Amino acid sequence: MIKNIIFDFGGVILTLNPEEALRRFIELGVADAREQMSIYGHTGIFLELENGSISADEFCQRLASEAQAKGGKFPGERSPTFTFEEAQWAWAGFINEVSQNKLDCLLRLKRHYNICLLSNINPFMIAWAESDGFSPDHHSIKHYFNSLYYSYELKDYKPAPSIFQKMLRQGNMLAEECLFLDDSPRNIQAAAELGMHTMLIGKDEDWVERLETTLVSISAITPVQDTNKR
Repeated sequence: MIKNIIFDFGGVILTLNPEEALRRFIELGVADAREQMSIYGHTGIFLELENGSISADEFCQRLASEAQAKGGKFPGERSPTFTFEEAQWAWAGFINEVSQNKLDCLLRLKRHYNICLLSNINPFMIAWAESDGFSPDHHSIKHYFNSLYYSYELKDYKPAPSIFQKMLRQGNMLAEECLFLDDSPRNIQAAAELGMHTMLIGKDEDWVERLETTLVSISAITPVQDTNKR
C-alpha cells in the first residue's frame, strides 16, 4: 500500500524555463553557464551549492570570481561578490509556472497520504518557494507538503542512492510504501532500485489524472476526489 507520495520540484511542481536562467547567469558574466547548468543536474559551483558543499554567500563570491575571470565583470576588485538578490534574480529565471491545479491536487492527496518533496535545490530558490509569492493563492510551499527534503540541507544530490536513504530514515518511511515522481530518468531509476514505486513525468506534463490512475493501479484504492466539486 502506498502511504507516502514524494515529488520532485523543478519539472514536476514547477515548470521550468532553463534558457531564461542561462541568459541571466550569462548577463551576470558567467560565460560558461551553459556548461555548468542542466535541468537534470549541475556541475561546478552550481552543483556545489545544491549539494551543500558551499553556502549561498560562498556561491555569490565564487560566481563573481568566475564572472571576473570569464566575463570581465568587477574590474580591479580583489574580492568581488554578487549580492544574494543578484544571484537569486538569476536563479529565478528557471521559474516558469506553478500550476494551481497541481497544488490543489497536493492538498487533496494530503488528506490521505504523507506528501513529501525531495529536490536538488538551493537556498536562492527556496527563499522564493517558502515565501507567499510561491503559489497563485499566496501560500508558501510548506502549505502543500508534510515534509520537505532539500539537497543542500541533506548535503547530497539525486540520483545518489544515499539521498533517498537519508529521506527514508528521517521520514521513517519504507521504500515499498513510497511513490516517487520525477522528470529525470536517472532519478527514477535510482528510486526504483531502492524499491520505490515510480512515475516518470514528461516535460510540462499536467500529471494530476495520471497520478490518481497510478495510485489506483498500485494500491487498488478509490482515487482521491475533490469534495468541493459536484
